[in-house]
Amino acid sequence: MDDLKIELVKQAQSGKREAMERLFLGESEYLYKMAFLYMKNKEDSLDLVQECILRCIASLKRLKHPRYFRTWMTRILINCAHEEWERRGKYDLAEDTVFAAGESFPKEETLDLYRAIDHLNYPYRDIIIQYYFAGNKLSEIAQSLDIPVGTVKVYHSRAKRKLKCMLEAEA
Repeated sequence: MDDLKIELVKQAQSGKREAMERLFLGESEYLYKMAFLYMKNKEDSLDLVQECILRCIASLKRLKHPRYFRTWMTRILINCAHEEWERRGKYDLAEDTVFAAGESFPKEETLDLYRAIDHLNYPYRDIIIQYYFAGNKLSEIAQSLDIPVGTVKVYHSRAKRKLKCMLEAEA
């Protein structure tokens, strides 16, 4: 995280409203993309982002290291998503969901992949989503999930193997 953003986080922590607005506006696109990966539709994703931002604002003063703001915020978003899944009793993938613009796979294969990802358990699903869709590094994922990097590497490898087995079984 650059020095300007760290300063913005510090200002927001001290209660400066303008800094807080700039900070969350700057992260809104990232938050929405992450939320969409979890919720699979616009309305639920927007609700999730709103809940995440409210929780972030409420606990911003407790953030100990401003340079980890995005990781901390991502963790809150993931926790909000998991709580929503538990409240609903999981969710089903919509048939018409399109995740990436310009997807090179046929729609059937893409849906098979997303269904397989949906069937992964925690933390495998979170690691796959954060790594492949959000572009986070394994070290960032480890921070957001509060587990060691070595464990994330092992889980990442296992998740890929599980996905491969599920996709081969469907073929």
